[in-house]
Amino acid sequence: MIAYDKTKLLNLQLVKEAKQWHKDEFIQEEQYTAIAQAHPANFYHPNLIIRILLFIATLIALGGITGLVALIFLDGMGDRILVLAFFYGLACFAGLEIIFIKENNHYKSGVNEAILYHSIGWTVGGFIYFAEGNEYGILFFALLVLIFASIRYADLISTIGAFAIFAYLIFKSFYDIGGIIQFVIPFVLIIVFTPLYFLFHHLRKSRELQIWNNVILINESLSLLVIYAAGNYFVVRNATESLLGIHIEEGHDIPYAFVFYILTGLIPIIYLYFGIRNKDIVLIRVSLVVLAFSAFTFKYYFSLGHPEITLTLAGAVLIVVALALFRYLRTMRNGFTRENIIKEKWASANPEAFIISQTLGGNKMATEEVMGGGGVSTGGGSSDTF
Repeated sequence: MIAYDKTKLLNLQLVKEAKQWHKDEFIQEEQYTAIAQAHPANFYHPNLIIRILLFIATLIALGGITGLVALIFLDGMGDRILVLAFFYGLACFAGLEIIFIKENNHYKSGVNEAILYHSIGWTVGGFIYFAEGNEYGILFFALLVLIFASIRYADLISTIGAFAIFAYLIFKSFYDIGGIIQFVIPFVLIIVFTPLYFLFHHLRKSRELQIWNNVILINESLSLLVIYAAGNYFVVRNATESLLGIHIEEGHDIPYAFVFYILTGLIPIIYLYFGIRNKDIVLIRVSLVVLAFSAFTFKYYFSLGHPEITLTLAGAVLIVVALALFRYLRTMRNGFTRENIIKEKWASANPEAFIISQTLGGNKMATEEVMGGGGVSTGGGSSDTF
C-alpha cells in the first residue's frame, strides 16, 4: 500500500527517536550507535536545508520541462492539451515510483515532494477536460488523488489538502441546498467530524498503522480544530454575514447565538479536561490553542474598553493554566508526567522500550558465576568438599 519499504521506514523512525533520546541524554552515544547499526535504513533522506534546496531545484527543472512541452503542443491542441496534461501527470507518478523511490531510495528528500506535487497538479488539472466543468466531479477527483498521495507516500501536505477538500465538500453540499439548511451547517460539521476524530484517535493506537502515524495525527488534530471552529461564535457569525449575505444590525444576533456562546467557552475546557484525564497530548495542545482563540472571541464582542487589560488578563489565565498543569503533573499520574509533555512529540508514540534492550549491550544484569569446586559423588550425594 505504501510506496516505501515498511521495514526501512520503521527503522528510520526508531533511529530518529533514538537520536532524540540521545539528545535528551536518555541514552549514551555508544547506545545510539548500536541502535542505528542494528536498524539500518538506507534511504536518501538529507537534512531540512538540503531538502528545501532540492525541492526548489526540482521544481525549476520540472517547470523548464513542462514549459518546453507546452510550447511544442499548445497551439495545435486547444483544450485537448488537458488530456496530455492528465497523462503527463500519471507519467510523473510512475517516474517518481520507479526512478526515485525504487531505484534511488529517496524518502522525503525534497525531490520526492516536488515531483509528487507536480504530478498531483497536472493530473487534477488535466481532469478538468474529462469533468466538463462539473465542480463536484473535479473536487471528488482531487480528493481521491490527495488521499492516494497521503496513503501511498505518507505525505502530510497531501493529507492537509485532502482534509480541506473533504470539509469543503461537506460545507458546499449543504450550502448549495440553500434555505434553512444553510443555518445548520455548523451543527452538521460537528456531527460529521466528531466521530471522525474518534476514528482517527483509535487508528493512531494501531501498531499496524505506525508508519502512517503522522498522517493520522494530522487528521485527528484538524478534526478537533474543525469541531471547535464550527462551534465558535466569531467564526459562525462572520461566515453567516459573508457567505449568506446577512447584515446583522446592532442589537440583533445570529440564529442560535446562545448555543455558539456556550460552545465557544465549553469546547476548549472539554478538550483540556479529557486531554489531562486520558493522557492525550494532542488534546492538551489543541485545547490551549483554541482556549486562546476563545479569549479573543469574547474580547472581540464583549470588550471592557481596555484591550491591553483584557489581553493581559487572558495571557495571565493561560500562564496560570500552564503552571497549574506543570505543577499537577510534577508527580506521576497514571504514568503521565510533565516530562512526557516536554519531551514527547505530537503523537506521544515512542517505540517500545524492549527494542532498546534488544539492541544495546551493557544493559544486562551483572551476575556472579557460581561454580562447584571439586564435589565428589559416588551416588546421589556430594562430598564435604563441595
